[in-house]
Amino acid sequence: MTSKSAISGTTTLEPIGSRRIAAYRDLIFAVLLSTAFVILLCLIFNPRWETNDDVAMSMVAHGYGGAAYGSPRLIFSNVVWGIIVRALPTIDGLLGYSIATLLSLTIGAAATTYFLLRSGAGAVVSTLVLVFIFMRPVLFPQFTITAGLLAVAMLLGLRICQRDDSPVNLVAACCLGFLAYLIRAQEFALVIAVALPLLHWRKLFSSRAAWMSVSGLAICIVAATAIDAHSYSAPDWQAFWETNFTRAPFTDYRAMELVLRRPDLLQHYGLSENDVRLVGNWFFVDPKLSDPKLLRALLSEISVQGTLKEAIAFGLGAISLAAGHALLPLTLTGIVILFVFINSRFLLAWVICFAAIFAIGAAGRADVVRVYVPLFTLLVVISCARSMSRSRWRHFAVICTLLVGAIGNALQLREEAAASDRIFFQARAERFVSAESTLIWGASFPFEYFFPVFTRTENVKDSRIYGLGVFTLAPFSVASEDERTTRGLLARLQSEAGVPLIATSYYESLLNTYCTEHYGTHLRLTASTKTSLWEIKNASCPPPAEAD
Repeated sequence: MTSKSAISGTTTLEPIGSRRIAAYRDLIFAVLLSTAFVILLCLIFNPRWETNDDVAMSMVAHGYGGAAYGSPRLIFSNVVWGIIVRALPTIDGLLGYSIATLLSLTIGAAATTYFLLRSGAGAVVSTLVLVFIFMRPVLFPQFTITAGLLAVAMLLGLRICQRDDSPVNLVAACCLGFLAYLIRAQEFALVIAVALPLLHWRKLFSSRAAWMSVSGLAICIVAATAIDAHSYSAPDWQAFWETNFTRAPFTDYRAMELVLRRPDLLQHYGLSENDVRLVGNWFFVDPKLSDPKLLRALLSEISVQGTLKEAIAFGLGAISLAAGHALLPLTLTGIVILFVFINSRFLLAWVICFAAIFAIGAAGRADVVRVYVPLFTLLVVISCARSMSRSRWRHFAVICTLLVGAIGNALQLREEAAASDRIFFQARAERFVSAESTLIWGASFPFEYFFPVFTRTENVKDSRIYGLGVFTLAPFSVASEDERTTRGLLARLQSEAGVPLIATSYYESLLNTYCTEHYGTHLRLTASTKTSLWEIKNASCPPPAEAD
């Protein structure tokens, strides 16, 4: 005769076993679907980086282009992420940074799909979310967006764990969060801030497993932060960060404009308008102009009075980007689903999202769509993470909304990707070779097309770039190595031989004024190499006695 306890045990084990089988089935489906989706997009199109930031970090990681040698100190990302990137083996010559990015996107897509399936959203909704959300990040990867999508997957996992209390899912979610933090800590924090109303925190932390998992994540973040800080503790890095922190208000925010409105400040510190514009446009090679003490003194005397209206205008301008071509599909889809599942928590999350965007814009960084994409993604994905079996009309409405959004997004991206491919093939035919360091000013050169996602080791051997940008004064840069020798930019600029230059006409005019004001001679520009995408000119401004 079977005991009651045995019967009880049997009935308890059966649903657990069935749940495990369902979880394995969902995991396999999510992994296979996401992997096939990423591979298919990469076979049809040629993914390119959304911005030149990823190109720069790939150069740093693998020691080519603007980097004199490889380094895990990627500046924008945690040094632990740099170590991981450099440790990855090349596959068919493909650089580790590209492999790490595509793997991260695939993991994020698989995790998002899996957690949606476990939430009861269904295969159709989960598949549509995958196609809708991840098509652009795969075709045009950008590290901030990648980090934000991983953070969204983490929060989705934590939300699901409030229902099934699965330790494995908890650990997986925290691993996704740690990866997001390593890639871009600021975006990780911003996504969490918007998600605060969306998680039932009391219920989540009533679980011991949740406490242990989140505590482990916090410990890993603290450890990675300490390692990152220690890696930049050398004197040359301290000098770099001192300049970097003081130049940021001029290059990234509105300090340059505010200083230019104060002729008395310029006169007091012996600066011209052109000097200030040079600092605001990445020209840090003259130590007199980029002196941190000088920049701090200028910042301390800028009055914020009278700029409130401008700040509000910039903030509203940032919010208006929600209707731009990159965000509009996400915005409309999110709003429709919000009304399908009207909820005070989701309304509050939308308010926090727009408040964060307004604050970023008011601070002077309005046009940073890459920062906003994960925020709207969060609002769409979390809204879909629910069982819809009880309401067929809501399920149907969500499917229709996602389908329309996915189709509209795909049509838009197909045109963008096709146009990008045409320029890509043109760039590949006009290969950039620079045996000596060529001065490239800011975004004057189409880095994303000459060093795309599928850049291989043989494509980067013959490029040496003296870049004017964030990494100019970093110890690993070609610029720093040149400055440590007799081949520094200002020395080359004042010589008869000059320096190869790729710059826009605006940057050329700034450099011409600099030569006139500081050396008493005009800039000489001689055409050297010209293609349909870029042009190299030889630039020099030797002293008047040596000039022709």
